[in-house]
This record gives sequence, C-alpha cells and structure tokens, in this order.
Amino acid sequence: MANFATNDNKRVFYATQGVAVGDKAATAAIDPYTSRGGTMSSVTGKVAVVHGLQSMGVTTNFNLEQIFELGQLSLYENREDIPEIEVTFEKVMDGYPLVYHLGTVTAANATLSGRANARADVRAVIGFDTADQIQRASDNSGVAELYCSGMYISSVSYNLATDGNFTESTTFVGNDKNWFTDDSGNNLLVGANGLINSVFDSSLFGADAPVGNNSSVLRRENVVIGTDGLEFDGSTTFRTVVPSFIEGATAGATGVAGPGGTGLQTNCSTIPDGGRLYLSSFSCSVDLGREAINQLGKRVPYYRYVNFPVDVTVDLETTAVGGDNINAAEESQNLSNHSIQIVCDDSTVFQFGNKNKVTSVTYGGGDAGGGNATVAYSMTNSNDFVVLHSGDPITVNAGSSGVNYWKDYFDG
Repeated sequence: MANFATNDNKRVFYATQGVAVGDKAATAAIDPYTSRGGTMSSVTGKVAVVHGLQSMGVTTNFNLEQIFELGQLSLYENREDIPEIEVTFEKVMDGYPLVYHLGTVTAANATLSGRANARADVRAVIGFDTADQIQRASDNSGVAELYCSGMYISSVSYNLATDGNFTESTTFVGNDKNWFTDDSGNNLLVGANGLINSVFDSSLFGADAPVGNNSSVLRRENVVIGTDGLEFDGSTTFRTVVPSFIEGATAGATGVAGPGGTGLQTNCSTIPDGGRLYLSSFSCSVDLGREAINQLGKRVPYYRYVNFPVDVTVDLETTAVGGDNINAAEESQNLSNHSIQIVCDDSTVFQFGNKNKVTSVTYGGGDAGGGNATVAYSMTNSNDFVVLHSGDPITVNAGSSGVNYWKDYFDG
C-alpha cells in the first residue's frame, strides 16, 4: 500500500477537481473523443472525462431507525439501514458528450426505457491547490479520489435561454461511496504516491476548449430554426418544431416537416427564419423516481427501477407578438396533442414525441414600468424523452449492432 500525495491543501476549488463518468466497474479512464471533435470512442468498461463541468455536489444520507423496548426509556438500538448517495452535476453544453449519456453507456437505445437499466461509476480526483490544472506530472499531485459505484441516473434537465450558456443538470443515486487517500482500494484516477491517471495528460486540461460550432459553448444562436434543418448522420434531417398554436407558427407552410424530416407530425410548426415566432427560452426535465427492490438475504437492493409512468416537462417562453392563443371553455375539451423537437447545431436533438399537452400558460410583462410582454407555456407528456448527440457512447454500440440511432423515435 502506498499513500497518495501529502495533502497540504488550504482549499479545494474548480481547477483542482477532475471528474469522470462511465461504465459500472470500469477498469480504465479515457478522453471520449480520440481527437478534439473527432470520432467517439467506446466507453464500455471505462469511465470518460467530463468536459465543461461547472459544479459537482455529493450528498450522503444515513437512514437510521430508532428501536425502543418495554422496560427501559433509553434507546434499544439505533438501527442503520443502507446509505443513500446522491451526486449532482451541472455542465455547459459544449459539443462534448453529455453527462446523461456517459451515465448510460450500456443503454439498449436512446429512450427512457432503453436507458433505465444502465448503471454508472462516478469518479473524481482532487489535486494540489497550487496547480493550474489536473494533470499527470512528476510532482504526483493527486491527494484524494472519490468513487461512487453502481449509480443510476435519477433526474436530468436542460436549460436553453437567450441570456446565457446552455446547461445540462443531472442527478445520480446509489448506495456506495468511497474516498481514497491511498492505493489500497479500487482507486483508478490516482495511483501510488499521488500519480494521476495518464488520461489527464498535458493535452487535456490546461489547453481544453469547447468543440461546439466555432469552438464555443452553446448559446442562443446554436438552436437550429427554419425549414432546412440539419443532418448529423448524412441522411436524416432534424428540424426544430414547436406547437402550432404559438403566435407566428406556420403549420401549413411549404417545407414544414416532422421531427425526423419524414412528414408533418402532430399540430406542430418549424420556427420560420425571419418570421414572427420568437422563442426566448426552452427547458425540459424528467425525474425518474428511482425506487429500490430488496430481497431477503441481501442488504443491498438488487435493482432501483424507474417508476413508470414518469412526467416529462417542457417549458417554452416566447416574446409576445399577440395573445397566448390558448382558449379555455368550461364545458368542452380544450387541448390537443402536439409534437415538440429542439435541435442544436452541435448534434444535440431533444425529442418529446407527439402527445404533449399544455398544463399552464402565462401571459405577462409589458407593464408601464417598461419591458416586453412574454408568453410562457408549460407542457407535459408521459415517458417521451429522447436526447441524441454524436458523443453518445451508444452510437458506437448501435453502429456495431445495427441499431438505428439517428431517427425520430416517435414516428408512427
């Protein structure tokens, strides 16, 4: 056994932390692109370095049950049940693989049910607070490693707004967490004497940069609008489509196509380039509500299942150029199903199927104090949540097994 580097840190801050997420029981660490913006590498049996990470939080809850007995006031036993581990990440969307995808390496396909059984390892390295980056070097600067094994994706959300960077937020849940300060355990990112894993070479952190279009983090200009769309596999056209009731939509216009480019879908419209539909923000979220299944003879749950059906929430806000176009009559059915798909030019595609309905609409702003009126639509569906990206590890698996990855998952 050899200890890691002597810890003389006065603090831990952003430059001293590196994170990798990937396959359960991974035995190697990689940078998921073989070159900047290049071909995706297989992450099977590996963890992949996360780029563009803004924050990480780790919460551990110990579940205690107080047991008393007749005959004494004092506690009989303070029984400890299995601990609950929660790891949260926020990442900018930058062209690199999404955390949601790195956490579901073994997914059968891109749908919620296809990703439901995938489990992940989450690892983090802490280095010297005097170093400029996490890097394998002669000074052996690794002081600690976090290892959370067998984690499940519990929730995921995305926020695309006009006034900032596009972000991804993910939460993992599990029951096993270790902090290593020596090489006596299942350490991977830090070795004996604090030698950091070779994946953190001089070409990784220190000179890292986004690989989105124009080598930039995604912002408002990276949403694809208009009828042309984009192809990410050389054959399938993906277009941003929103509900047709939004003011400025042109559902009947020539060239309007469905999410996969195969035809007009349900009550939807592209966003006309140069038109009057001004989308100012989009966000989506899903909470998978993981619940444990236990068995006699074992302390650890053998499975944490997704409690289907789950609610998928989509929020759209527009700059008002008219009313909200949602009528509400007390003696009739008011709502229809709508298709929603949002496309970004780095190959990120959000698909929410064809059965989205409005849960609320708010018209506000434009008051005498100044400012513009806005219309905010909250919509929901059940279980229809697909996120595609060229850096999804299952694209490698799909290519080898003949599964079609780039498609409309809700067409027909």
